[in-house]
Parts: sequence; structure tokens; C-alpha cells
Amino acid sequence: MKCLLIAATLVVPSVAFADKPLPISAHTPPLIFDEASVSLEVVGKGSDGYGWHSHVELKGVASKNDRLRLEWKAGGKLIYTAKCDVSIEDGYMSGSCNNQGTSEKPLKQVGEITAELIYEDDSNDKEYLVRTMKIQVVHLKGQWETWGNVADDTLGSAFLWMGNDEATNSTYRMPNLYLTFANGQQPNDATLRCTAEGKKIKDISLGAESGADTEDIELDYQPKKGERQTHHWNRQKFLVNIYWGKRETLKWEMPAKTEKDLVLSDNPGKWECNLRTEGKVVRTLSFVVNKDGMIQNDEFNTGKGAIPMLSDREVMLDMRMTKDSSFIDKRINPAAMKKSLQYGLPWPDHPKVKQIQASFPAKSGLPDPK
Repeated sequence: MKCLLIAATLVVPSVAFADKPLPISAHTPPLIFDEASVSLEVVGKGSDGYGWHSHVELKGVASKNDRLRLEWKAGGKLIYTAKCDVSIEDGYMSGSCNNQGTSEKPLKQVGEITAELIYEDDSNDKEYLVRTMKIQVVHLKGQWETWGNVADDTLGSAFLWMGNDEATNSTYRMPNLYLTFANGQQPNDATLRCTAEGKKIKDISLGAESGADTEDIELDYQPKKGERQTHHWNRQKFLVNIYWGKRETLKWEMPAKTEKDLVLSDNPGKWECNLRTEGKVVRTLSFVVNKDGMIQNDEFNTGKGAIPMLSDREVMLDMRMTKDSSFIDKRINPAAMKKSLQYGLPWPDHPKVKQIQASFPAKSGLPDPK
């Protein structure tokens, strides 16, 4: 989220490493994997099989000589290792781990695939298991052969990053909101209609943004008979047109000239927001703003099994789907969303999680890819 890079990935044949990687918690300084920006997509290569590409970001890197690799496993067996092509700046690593080069042999393993992201610390020659990702790979035979991954579990999360603090292009100190929709299109004219402690706030516009930390996972299948089925799971990033932090700490003339209610510190307390597009409420977001104008990490992401955030400027929000979510989401599979937050990530062990999961709509939309 701080340092983004899209680049070709160097790849090597599968190799076995002698020692089991240490847990991520054993590293000093702490290694934190950024869940808001991760992506992993299988890409078909016709009848030959498939490759994949990913985007990963990691905080706590020891030096610019450190390395990252992704191990692709099926049934517990290592079948491919990809060295990640990354950029490292100020202890932050960002880049991609791919198997898409023209010289790479396509893979054909389907079903549940485990992709283990392993960090190699050059200073102590030790390895650390950063993240174990799980995806479901399918192979469909219709009018053409389709390989891909079913990413139903990516719809259940919402992240917010209070960044852009030093931008000079009018995006100064505005948050980014990360959501996933089962649709290949951006919502039209998306806005947040919010209340703060019950008081209605002027609608907040959302600006669609692109970058390596966004991804459209596509699974395009044409049966030999019947309608074409094109699945999308699109991680989207929006610029939220409101300022985080305290009004008096804004720069230049902004404390006096910024419209009331467009600085989060103007309205501390509990916020309830409807994400609207074309007159439909397709998501609801709940969060708490403290007296300093900072959005707080939601209570469900605390305690046992909490998902680490990069800093107190990155948070998870209480996000609920609605009866109108199917207006934009062309496929909703609540069973997959309950099983995993995204790519096999377990939900935190918090009582509120059951409330969130109970609010998921019934299964709808495109059929299971098979």
C-alpha cells in the first residue's frame, strides 16, 4: 500500500528446503503481511494448463537483500516454487510472485491448492512462513478449456487505510477503502450515506482508483450448450472524500476552509454508512471515530486470532452485505465467505463474527463453476 510494483517474476523449478520455516511471529522486527492488498489469480493457458500471478506486500523487512518466494502445493506436495520480484523501501516489501513466463511449464493440478509465502532473512539466513493461502482451482471443458480459481471467499472483508498524508494532488489525508465485488465493473457514482452518532452527514463521494493493490479475478466459461458464464471477483480501491485526523492539524488554509463534517474529527463516535450505487444500498459499513479523527479497528478484529494491521492507520471495518447486494454482485456464496475471509484466511475468534456471518445473504447468482 505504500510502495507498489508490477514486474515480471523470476521463477525456478521446484526445490525442497531442508528446514521448516519459522512462524512469522518469530521474526524481529515483527513481520506484518498486508491483507488489504493481496491477490492471487490462476491464469489459463488453453489445453496446456495454467500459471498464476499474485501481488503481496510485507512490513518489517530487515534489509534490501531479503527475499520472498511462493511455494505452490497440491495434496501437501510441493509442485512449483516462484521467486518473488519485489521492491524494498524503508522496511517495506512490495511485488509479485508469478508463474507466467512463456518458458514456464504450465501446471494442471486442480482442487484445493495451498500457496505458502516464505520470507528469507539475509541477515540470519532464516526463513519465515508469512502466509498460507488456499484457493480452489478448477478446469472446465466447454467450447474452450478454462482454468481458474473460484474466489467466493474474498467478498466478506473491508479494509481502510488512512493514507495520502503527504500527497500534493488534492488527495491530501484521505483514506482508501478496499472492498471486493463479484463484478468486473466499478460501481457507478458510488457514495457513502452516513450518520455519526445518529446525525446525518452530507453524502461522501468515492473515487475509484487503480494500482497493483487491486485485482480482477476472472473465470470465463462457455459450456458446449447454454449461456456463457463469466465470473469476476474484483478487489477495488476507493478514495474516500473526507479527511482523517484532527481539523486543526490540516495544512495551509484547510482548517478554516474545509466544509464542516468533511473532517472525521468533526464527528467522533459511531458511524453507520450505506454504500450506494444507482439508488441501491449494496454494502453497509460501521466504524468508530475517536476524538483525534482516526477510524478504529473494528472490535471483531481484536483478541484471539486478530488479523495484524500495518499500523493504527490501517483498520478492518464491520461490513455487511444487503438484500440489494445481488444488484452488483453476480455471485454470492455465503458458505465460502463463512469458511474464510479471503484466500483461506481464518476469521478472528470473536463473538461478533457470528453476527456478521449471520447477516450474509442467501446464495445467489451465477452457478458453481463445474
